[in-house]
Amino acid sequence: MGISPAFASEPLPVLNQSPLAALRALPAQRSAEVEAGLSWNIAGSISNHFTVQESDSGSLFLDGQSDVLSAVFRYGFLEDWDVELTVPWRHHSGGFTDKLIIDWHKLFSLPNADRDLYPVDDLQYRLSLPGHQREFDEPASGIGDVHISINRRLLVIDSGQLSVGAGTKMSTGKAADWLGSGATDFYTLMRFTGQQLNGWPVCWHGQLGATFAGRSELLGEEQKRLLWFAGFAAEWRFSPRWSALLQYDAHSALLSADLAALSRPTGMLSLALRWRLAPEWWIDFGFSEDAVVESAPDITFLLGARYSPGG
Repeated sequence: MGISPAFASEPLPVLNQSPLAALRALPAQRSAEVEAGLSWNIAGSISNHFTVQESDSGSLFLDGQSDVLSAVFRYGFLEDWDVELTVPWRHHSGGFTDKLIIDWHKLFSLPNADRDLYPVDDLQYRLSLPGHQREFDEPASGIGDVHISINRRLLVIDSGQLSVGAGTKMSTGKAADWLGSGATDFYTLMRFTGQQLNGWPVCWHGQLGATFAGRSELLGEEQKRLLWFAGFAAEWRFSPRWSALLQYDAHSALLSADLAALSRPTGMLSLALRWRLAPEWWIDFGFSEDAVVESAPDITFLLGARYSPGG
């Protein structure tokens, strides 16, 4: 069975699940393609956090695990338009991944960031800035901030497509439990999807956008409210049923505070395999790492399933 040079493709729905970055509307990558009818995606992630930073004017301590299950529904209409709804369920806890990561670091002689000095599978989120103190140490779960967006395809160029979109993140998550920001954000963006690369069965995607964020009581007076985000992804379909995915996601700093984890741009590198059960169905499994150290979770494990009538 040969490989078709054109095939339905989507980037991984990777988000920065850091307890603070997750408060902002920094949308995941998606294809610029518009498909008629209803498609949906269920994406699960397990993110391990461990960040210890101090400066003369503040401190940050993140130790815990965030589990997220998101349901994404997309409906295409009028040929060039679609609307998308994302409903996340979030759970903060001490988790179960600390020992796994400590053993992994020891096995490959990787830096352990003094994890051995702290309790295993503990939950402590603390942000301390001048005039601003926030702390969270009790497990919590519930609906996070719901996103709704609209996308319009502008151009079809050879084997590529260009689209623009806009969306909002509503304040549906409980801010006291760090499930949401307590504020409404708005964003706009541009996406491009291309088929093939020098004759290879590769589909690639790019995204660039900006977010205007509402004021969140969890982030303090030094929060940045105008943010940029960007990403690039490639899917190599090396067999009729299997693909390999490589992806990079980035966004601007969250605060202007003197804490590197929050005051420099974030970078995340993701790798995954995609298994196509049928033309309309596929399953993704992979992981994401903080390419810019401590700007995102130490590691995020990814698992997702998608149905697309145009697959």
